[in-house]
Amino acid sequence: MFNLKILYFDCFAGLQEEAALAALLRAGGGEAFLQEELAKINVYNFKIKFWPTSSTTSAKIELLNYENQPVYTYEDMVQIIETSDLKPEAKELAIKMIDKLARAEAVTAGLVTEKVFVQELASLNSILYMVGISILISAIAPDKIMMSALPLGSGLIKKGNDWLPLPTPVTLELVKGIPVKLIPMQSEMVTPGGAAIAATLVDEFGSPPLMIPLSVGYGPGSGDAGLPNLLRVIIGEIEDLGATGDRVAVLETNIDDMNPEFYPFIIERLLSQGALDAFLTPIIMKKGRPAIKLSVLCKQDDVAHITDLMLKESSTLGIRISYQNRRIAFREIVQVNTTYGEIKVKVSRLTPGAPILRITPEYEDCRAMALAANVPISKVYSAALEEAEAKLMVNKTNNFKNKN
Repeated sequence: MFNLKILYFDCFAGLQEEAALAALLRAGGGEAFLQEELAKINVYNFKIKFWPTSSTTSAKIELLNYENQPVYTYEDMVQIIETSDLKPEAKELAIKMIDKLARAEAVTAGLVTEKVFVQELASLNSILYMVGISILISAIAPDKIMMSALPLGSGLIKKGNDWLPLPTPVTLELVKGIPVKLIPMQSEMVTPGGAAIAATLVDEFGSPPLMIPLSVGYGPGSGDAGLPNLLRVIIGEIEDLGATGDRVAVLETNIDDMNPEFYPFIIERLLSQGALDAFLTPIIMKKGRPAIKLSVLCKQDDVAHITDLMLKESSTLGIRISYQNRRIAFREIVQVNTTYGEIKVKVSRLTPGAPILRITPEYEDCRAMALAANVPISKVYSAALEEAEAKLMVNKTNNFKNKN
């Protein structure tokens, strides 16, 4: 069922705060609404200019009488936002982004975060853009925010009187832990403000999921990167997997030149090192050669570690990596007393508190008890199942009595 609202940033040409504001405005905002909300920030004199293009609406914030305005520190700016009449959700998002940017500026400049000046925060314009982005995102109210990998330019760029490497030190500080790809193009494809957006708002990075698009917005950035300088934002619906759903990595490799005695050891190693599952499939490869496909499921954060292990332990030279949604039943472990001893039983449900789907005694416990009592394992299994069903029925009865 497609009922989870998603906001996807398609950063094919980079990510700038100016482009993000325009794309969000086109996809799910209103010019009058943005003007009205942004005016609640009582700082400097500014105006927002909108003008349509063939497929976009450009939105640029212009400061008025900038030279005659006071200088604000990070602390001042946060206080101004906190005391404004913005909605709490917009305030929270804006402060989080500004905090990320201020901390990155402080790290690269060797300053205390609270004393970083707004001018050092990639200019006041960036702050106002971030507030505008926060206003629009809180209005769109997505259940999940996703983003593609960020393309980073290379070379040098002049900032004021200084030449800086690309990506700039502040941008690189902000994208730590975020998927990026270096592009051989001398352009600031991702600005510090854009990197702060990615580091603060995004729940998941990667390719767009299976979705139903509802609206699309394109936002032009500033500068000339030698390619369409646009950001695309898609608002859509994805399947709600519920509390027991997640997204996992699927790692696969075909092996035709390894001693088959090694497979049990490799699978044991993979499972002990964090793999969610590992299994073998017999296959026929080119030229009719029999082979084995080793498949491993793992969490997305464990991909590097598990693939390293697969390359070290097996004879493979390459691994295919893909990502899939997974729906899993809620499960709990119940301990029951049988004539053979205590045995753990797995109880599965669709969600916590839902009707029981199945009850499964743990094999290893049944095996140990069967060997100790010198009886067939089927007898131990049946005894554990019977005790578990009786125990769970008693619990259901007690719950019913308590409710009445």
